[in-house]
Amino acid sequence: MGTSMLNRRESLRWLTALGAGGVLAGHALTAEGREMKNVELAIQRLLDREEIHELMARYCRHADLLDSDGMAACFTDDCIVAYVPASIATPAGSKQELLGFLRKYFPNSASSSHYVTNVEMHFDTPDQVTATTYMYSWQRFKTYPAAADCHRYGRYEFRFVRTSDEWRISRLNLVSAGEYGGARIGEQFDRPWPPRFE
Repeated sequence: MGTSMLNRRESLRWLTALGAGGVLAGHALTAEGREMKNVELAIQRLLDREEIHELMARYCRHADLLDSDGMAACFTDDCIVAYVPASIATPAGSKQELLGFLRKYFPNSASSSHYVTNVEMHFDTPDQVTATTYMYSWQRFKTYPAAADCHRYGRYEFRFVRTSDEWRISRLNLVSAGEYGGARIGEQFDRPWPPRFE
């Protein structure tokens, strides 16, 4: 677990201990105790959201370093990842399958840049979050200019799960709204919120 995450966890323990000491000590829940318990849950929710934001940033950083191992480490072992619709290619059905795909794909790339914004999160449970984000990516291939740069505007659909040490991505769909250097377009229409994966 990273130092920043440990610091946030320690801050949560101090805040809840200071504000809801009676509750944490096992005393009966008073109105004040219930209010402080709500504060504890709200702080935990904020910490979880921040950790998920950092996970998405780490995913993009490893993608732009063409680091297949670092990128795959953002996922659970049983992840399912679809960068294109199933009608084009079968999704990766595990971290190992994803890693194999990335190790074949990245050698074709000269450089790339990924951005994630407009993040909406839905807490299915305290340990599972479904989210959608806007995304933009630019890629240059080693065969440029024979292969044109690809500019993609779209969405990521995520499912995040809390593991024993930190949040990981368990499901990922890339939905293309439009592209320069590619043919995919308009895939964002008629998709449910929150995203559904089954």
